[in-house]
Amino acid sequence: MKKILIIYATAGIGHKKAAVAVKKALDEMRDENLEVSIIDALDYTNAFFKWTYLKFYLLMVNRLPTLWGIAYHLTNNFYVDKIVSWLRRFSNWMNSGRLVKYLLEFKPDVIISTHFFASEVISDMKMHGLSQSRMVTIVTDYRLHSWWVADLTDAYVVGSEYAASDLLKLNVPASKIKLLGIPAEPVFSKSLDKSAILNKESLRDGIFTILVIGGGFGIGPIESIIKAINKVSKIPIQAIAVCGHNGQLVEKLKHLKTAPEKYLKVMGFVDNVHEYMEVSDILISKSGGITVAESMARNIPMIIIAPIIGQETRNSDFLVRKDAAVRLGRVRDLKGVLEEIASHPEKLAGMKESIKLIRKPTACYDIARLAVDMCGLP
Repeated sequence: MKKILIIYATAGIGHKKAAVAVKKALDEMRDENLEVSIIDALDYTNAFFKWTYLKFYLLMVNRLPTLWGIAYHLTNNFYVDKIVSWLRRFSNWMNSGRLVKYLLEFKPDVIISTHFFASEVISDMKMHGLSQSRMVTIVTDYRLHSWWVADLTDAYVVGSEYAASDLLKLNVPASKIKLLGIPAEPVFSKSLDKSAILNKESLRDGIFTILVIGGGFGIGPIESIIKAINKVSKIPIQAIAVCGHNGQLVEKLKHLKTAPEKYLKVMGFVDNVHEYMEVSDILISKSGGITVAESMARNIPMIIIAPIIGQETRNSDFLVRKDAAVRLGRVRDLKGVLEEIASHPEKLAGMKESIKLIRKPTACYDIARLAVDMCGLP
């Protein structure tokens, strides 16, 4: 019996979603010779460390995005990283005792990591001869930050040639780099019945449909986006707003008045985003790596508004460069862009063709097969 451990860290929703995507792909294989487990690395740290890890991230991206962007780029600098990396590694090691104990007891043959915290701890274990596990690190953005590089990683999975180039510049051997894509859950690559979804969700057919998503935490100017959609002139529009765990935002949007030719459906956290993508013409959302991977798997173009400096701006740069998305600096510019896209369907069609050239909808299955191969199973 071979063991595969999938490990993530709850610093944002994306790292967990990538881990779950690969887990579901492995489960579909139903290999009797394989035991697959999945854990949150932060569950095996002390409570204060886990609490601050997530709260600090949310504070920075929600309240101090400019400071977050500065910190992101500073720590990605080779010389700055050399100065601070020893402190980061020491902190991670001091707070990962229970994680190390778990790994020593479980003894996985292959570890799939979707967050650099776990990758760094595991690499240090291998360096000290405490683990023989082979490790796959999935980079969950379309460009690379230097913190993703852990010396004894056996394979890096990336979503773009730009991330692959970033790894090469950091002296990672080309043989370790796998351009397989960022994994979206299997449902995002499966055929769906659009008519059945429209009927089930009480949505209208044949009108321009916009999906607005604020991520698992309902982050971003969603209320302003919906108000901008409401101002689009003389075009019937159906908007679907997914607010995640932001209950306050749900209540605000439910009380918004819409124009006669506009229809708004408001929801909190949902587990069928793939269905809403199927019936939508365009997605307005943050440019987090997993959201981008999911949207491309379903071949839905994106409008990205004021991405957070750092991984979001770099992800949006990738999409815009590939003609697969539109990026706006301000919500006030949205009205004109939507009027242009809705009035010229050929623009939307062109973006969809561009997406087909770069999307990797089967990434979760390809990564699952890579892990099975690394276990030595047929």
